[in-house]
Amino acid sequence: MQELRTEPRQRRSQQSIDAILDAAERLIHEQGQVGFTANELAAAAGMSIGRVYYWFPDIPAVVTALVERSAHRLADVFGSSTRSQYGVTTPLLLQRAIGAMCKYVDENPAAVALCITGGDGGPGKVLSDQLVQFACALVIDRVPGVPTVEVEVVARTTVGITLGMLNGYTAAGAARPLIQQELVYVLSAYLYARFPPPNDFTWTDPDRGVQPSRPSRRDFTESAIVWPALAPDAPH
Repeated sequence: MQELRTEPRQRRSQQSIDAILDAAERLIHEQGQVGFTANELAAAAGMSIGRVYYWFPDIPAVVTALVERSAHRLADVFGSSTRSQYGVTTPLLLQRAIGAMCKYVDENPAAVALCITGGDGGPGKVLSDQLVQFACALVIDRVPGVPTVEVEVVARTTVGITLGMLNGYTAAGAARPLIQQELVYVLSAYLYARFPPPNDFTWTDPDRGVQPSRPSRRDFTESAIVWPALAPDAPH
């Protein structure tokens, strides 16, 4: 990590750094933003403020290191959940990817707050951009010949919906499974409405209120039905 004042040389040193980053993550989760002081961070990490400054020159360096760590972890989570999924329909892929992301947020409760830390030019941009890259890859894989500018628009819309719905997810208690299910449904419906398969009835209904953009590919071999949360006819 370039943000470190001193490079760790022993396992114990790395444990100290992780303790600082873990404490920063808890504080960001509790406050919903980066608003803690060095004294608060030291107390949360269970060490002296001098020890914190031994490793990091200032709070922004701590946040940047935390974002970097979260981005690497998020890449591992999405990579493992979406690898070798070419034959899987988009709703099923989203079930797996969103399920993996919700598990990640459960284990890293500051993840959503980190994504929006500092706005467009803030340290959270690295993590937010990581999500956009995953969304871009999904669209490119699913929609043949889609222009780059359209990929970017759809990816950023998808990420915006995701971050908006997961904001406050960790505090939702028993409603968390419903939020997860509804997020899968909303994203599936959005992408299906925009990129239906070429044999879908949408292409022959010019009076339909919501019109598509371009067809997705249709060579999928594994599928799943997605229901909205709390739908009365959904199987239990």
